[in-house]
Amino acid sequence: MADWEPLRDLAQRVVPPDFDSLVSTARRRQRRTGIAVGAVTALLLVGGGIVVSTVDDHGGAIQPAKAPPTSPSDLPAGVLPLPPHGPDENPVSLAAGRYRIPLDDSLAFDVDLPTDTSAHDDGLFLATDSFILKTELAGDQYGVPRDPCTDQTIVPTGPTVDDLVQALTTLPAYQVSPPQPVDLGGAHGTYLEARIPAGYDDTKCDGSAIQLPGNPDTAVSGPAPYTGHWWILDVDGRRVVVQQNCWGCSKKALDRGPQTPASITFTRTG
Repeated sequence: MADWEPLRDLAQRVVPPDFDSLVSTARRRQRRTGIAVGAVTALLLVGGGIVVSTVDDHGGAIQPAKAPPTSPSDLPAGVLPLPPHGPDENPVSLAAGRYRIPLDDSLAFDVDLPTDTSAHDDGLFLATDSFILKTELAGDQYGVPRDPCTDQTIVPTGPTVDDLVQALTTLPAYQVSPPQPVDLGGAHGTYLEARIPAGYDDTKCDGSAIQLPGNPDTAVSGPAPYTGHWWILDVDGRRVVVQQNCWGCSKKALDRGPQTPASITFTRTG
């Protein structure tokens, strides 16, 4: 079994959702979207650490998602690959440093991570003491929840950065800032800040959690209050979304955290 104690400690500062209710919510959501046949995606928010794994219908065992391995010889000086992990070693604890995280077999990003960061699902989620960073390709299936509270089915928004930005700025429940043009990691796009205030009544929501935008099989939800920094980027013609997420903290507290997203650079790998 993985050692979840550091994540439970992190939960007290970053993400305090109830584990069982969020797992149940994720499974109900996947059944609604028709992904429960074969391998279903189960969202596990374990005391502040977010893990996205697949559940095999035949054996019922949770298996970590796989990512293509990176050889240290393939990397620039000073850039580290994520350490390999066994089946019982997800998440992976990281020392401070600059790491390369694959997005797929042809695109990756390098990022500076503070000490005591934990990498989940091969770097899809990077949990620090201050926030959880989620970076992923946002293809045709990426979208927004029909209603983040009561109907959390992800609805695709269209393929462009502008399509997604328009949907995000009108998303119910969230207070979203006006779009701002931004450059990040060599890519151009749009920056948004999103909030769900502490006074929002999340008890009326599915699983007492508010759904975030995402891909249908990696979308996550959590309780109020929420503060997020979102970058919607065009990386060489491919849409990428970076989310810096914090549940239970203020914008001021999030701004005081490590400026990890600013260190991101994207690179072609194939």
